[in-house]
Amino acid sequence: FHDLKPGDIGEDTISLHVNDNDAWLCAAARITDDSDQSCTEPELEDDLTCTDPGLGQGELDDELNFAFWADDGDNVYEQEERIFLQGPISGIGAAGQIALADSQTNIWGGQGPFPGGQTKYIGKAWCFGELTQAPVAPGEGGPLSGGAQARGTGFTCNGELVNNAAQTDQVKGDLQFYAVQSRNNSGFTCSENYQPDWPDIVERPIVGALLSAYTQPTTCDVTVDDNGANPALDTIQEGVNAASAGQTVCVEDGTYVEDVNVNKSLTLSGDGATATSTINGVGTGEAGALVISADNVIVEGFNVIGTGVSAIRIQGAHDNVTIRYNKAVAATGKNALLMNGGQSNHTISHNVFEGSASQLVYVNGFASVATASTNVDFVNNTFGGSATGPLLGMEANSSLVSMNKFSGTTPFTSLEAWESDLLVNENNFNVVGQIHVTNSVVGTLNAENNWWGDGDPSNNIGGGVDFTPFEVSAFPEN
Repeated sequence: FHDLKPGDIGEDTISLHVNDNDAWLCAAARITDDSDQSCTEPELEDDLTCTDPGLGQGELDDELNFAFWADDGDNVYEQEERIFLQGPISGIGAAGQIALADSQTNIWGGQGPFPGGQTKYIGKAWCFGELTQAPVAPGEGGPLSGGAQARGTGFTCNGELVNNAAQTDQVKGDLQFYAVQSRNNSGFTCSENYQPDWPDIVERPIVGALLSAYTQPTTCDVTVDDNGANPALDTIQEGVNAASAGQTVCVEDGTYVEDVNVNKSLTLSGDGATATSTINGVGTGEAGALVISADNVIVEGFNVIGTGVSAIRIQGAHDNVTIRYNKAVAATGKNALLMNGGQSNHTISHNVFEGSASQLVYVNGFASVATASTNVDFVNNTFGGSATGPLLGMEANSSLVSMNKFSGTTPFTSLEAWESDLLVNENNFNVVGQIHVTNSVVGTLNAENNWWGDGDPSNNIGGGVDFTPFEVSAFPEN
């Protein structure tokens, strides 16, 4: 059920049929997902646990109530019909093995097994709120005679006590039925002789950046600290200049007002973007506050504030660059991350890109500069802020865009693809009503298994984009 409102109520009916032989019949239920999908301002007022979306903090399982009864097939709970399970979905998941017809129980009345060759029914009512029994007088019986539309469900639903704690929550579950021949099996009970056989739960990925997961290396070849203890190494550029290729330069917490050029193969590690190892750029030209101009570079753990063309820039054609656990803020009308053409084998992961940009992040390649880029992967990043162009422009072929959170705004497109062999899978495109993926070249772009911000992906794509299958709800987010 989507877009539930407090007080919503509904009913549907399950029909059961066993061919030929009489059978014992059991059921079981389980909860597979109970989570906050995000934490809106109204939700935070009523849900003090909404601090870790996606990690089992949901309240919807306690507010969504169900009732199951032995129905005569008319979809209505009537007087003298038996309810065998009622309560919130959280309790249904803990109900264990449910006896429908075993050697001790028969929910349709009497004793004995489920008769072969016949069809019987289970009614299921649900309510987002307090579900109260209000059985109606028996009808004529039989499938669809009168039905819930004509006579009501036999329940009432009161949503007045539902607050905003469950506002963005998600709950999922499985319902299983089991039948076994009753002949020569007279003592069968569901509680003792039936064990549900569940398929493995496939964990949904958690999308977006998690800056707090970063830890600075404990072994450093060069340490930069702006507290004045070592004036020779109180700027990041001095630390880069002092390091040899292959070494690690650690930068302590502080604000470094400079432009930095990483022009050799090394690891440059800040104290963390959330701990504010900040590079505050000074240039306003075509360079970046943090420029990478070498192969085999790792840059991690910085808060980079751009003043020039880009907060972080890969300048020149380079191979094997990793940019991770950074926050890059674009100067107004500029870029948070910009790459020249000729890039290869880069990993961009767990970064937050923000700012009021022209193009928030852009990877140049053959389409723009006639120099192909390849294998530039974006994994677990958050694209926030705003841009007049794309939030992510991709001209690198054979690249992966996965487990990212696109929550920024643009009148253009969240992702513009200039190569059709990209894999764009398992992302949250959160902004409803804009074009999320645009394929600007001939061919079909694989954009399966994404959440598109609403239930109809077809109005969120441009060009040849394969969006089926697609997610029916947002992935949990960091």
